[in-house]
Amino acid sequence: MRTRSEALFFGDRRQTFAAVGLGVLLLLAFGPTLVELVRELWERPEYGHGLLMPPFAAWLVWERRKELGAMRRIEHRADRPLAILAALAMFPCAVALVLGEMKLSWFLKPYALVGSIGLSVVILFGWRGFRALWRPLFILFLMCPIPWRIIIGITLPLKRYATVLAVGLVDVSGLPVTLHGNVMNVEGANRFLIEDACSGVRSLVSLVAVTVLGCLFWRRSWFLKAIVLAATVPVAIGVNSLRIWGTALLSVYVNPKFAQGVYHTFEGFVLFGLAALILGSFALLLHFLIPHAGGSAGQSGEPEATGTDGDVLGQDAARVGPFRRGMSLGFVVLVLGVSTFYVYSVRARLGGESVDPVVAARLQERLRLPDALPGYKGKRIEWNTSTIKKSGADAYSAVVYHDPKGQEFTVYLGAALRNNDNFHAPNVCMPSQGWEALEHDTKVPLSGGGTMQRLLLQSGMRQKLVYFWFHAGKRQAPSEWAVRGYRLLDLFRGAKLSPTVIVSIYADIGGTKADTERAAQQFLAKMRPHLNRAVSGGIDG
Repeated sequence: MRTRSEALFFGDRRQTFAAVGLGVLLLLAFGPTLVELVRELWERPEYGHGLLMPPFAAWLVWERRKELGAMRRIEHRADRPLAILAALAMFPCAVALVLGEMKLSWFLKPYALVGSIGLSVVILFGWRGFRALWRPLFILFLMCPIPWRIIIGITLPLKRYATVLAVGLVDVSGLPVTLHGNVMNVEGANRFLIEDACSGVRSLVSLVAVTVLGCLFWRRSWFLKAIVLAATVPVAIGVNSLRIWGTALLSVYVNPKFAQGVYHTFEGFVLFGLAALILGSFALLLHFLIPHAGGSAGQSGEPEATGTDGDVLGQDAARVGPFRRGMSLGFVVLVLGVSTFYVYSVRARLGGESVDPVVAARLQERLRLPDALPGYKGKRIEWNTSTIKKSGADAYSAVVYHDPKGQEFTVYLGAALRNNDNFHAPNVCMPSQGWEALEHDTKVPLSGGGTMQRLLLQSGMRQKLVYFWFHAGKRQAPSEWAVRGYRLLDLFRGAKLSPTVIVSIYADIGGTKADTERAAQQFLAKMRPHLNRAVSGGIDG
């Protein structure tokens, strides 16, 4: 019979000390990730629910503390090799952490954190401990932000469906309305730019998280849970269509302020509550309409049988003495220690988020494009500080050139001194502004050598050609992933990191696409020497 003080420990003091030691190592290795994760969850409304997940998961763990303590006094023979496998699996998590710090993709780090916690549970408590704690671990998984490329892929169709449905509702309401891309024009009100917030993606992410959380404790079949989870998509689209429609009506008949600021945000909260209520009612309806055949213990994730004091018994269970997983723990300590060293080493080399303003100003000057070209007149574009910050660039140059026939070419150079993992490439930024990609060629020959990407975009009756490529140092790269590869090589070799530069050229199609492409190739031939000088000067100077 354990005393009250012993109940505070997970089984015995040795294991508790091992758990605390692993926790400290995880905190050291993932400390910067936790800070960045909290900031990401706080600043992005679609992930606001993530701040509630860790306390809820911790409460579930605390509720099972006695069961975890009892498990360590009964060990299965398969637990030791499983612990070794879990220790080996910690290595890929450490690699993902380091690659995330190198900005291959920031989103690798939160998933590596949750994965490392899950593997630590397997090492400390075995498979039965993992089964007992899979709910809080999955709740932590829901906290992790989704990679932005996946978000973009989800946002664009949702935005289109929600906007089309909202336009139909506005038209039925008797208001003249037209739609061009993601811009809705309603008579009697200003233009409505349907942003990502109105696409349903924010409410969809939170709705999915809340729905999955509810399904974890809903003792019904996984088939019913999948039906409710699938219902989040049409509910999110429908509710956000109501939001756009309601905003348009309030702007016309009440006050245009309802389309922005705190009013618009409050509408979002109210309609999110409506969406949650609809999903809850749908789940309740399914619960009563479909007979409950009765769930097994395994269905709800509970242990099949418990013995005295919460022990989970089995034919291959055996009483064990002191904790005997020193090899696994030693390997984990080594992996986390080395990864911690690399994490702080990489962060020191990257220099954080701040940029030396003198270096940025020097780079800004060296990226400067000519005001005119033979046969082309130019007009420089000046951006404010906020726009530059949102673009992810630390220095930029943008000029609009016109030829005698009236063809217009906009050239943009954006350079990042930081190891930024967001390049704001046109294939991402333009669709988010309402442009639909009709064609996307990734290997178009570039005059002077190399390849570039070409986009054919359409918004309403307008069509636009976009050419773009990247540079990492003097190395020209057709895609941002090639740039990331170059940067990773520099970090591994210990070489000095050079700024990353994106080159974009935009041309509106006034006549035929073939004529615009020929004119663009002629313009590129004259512009390429100046681009080479600007890019190489900005890199090496």
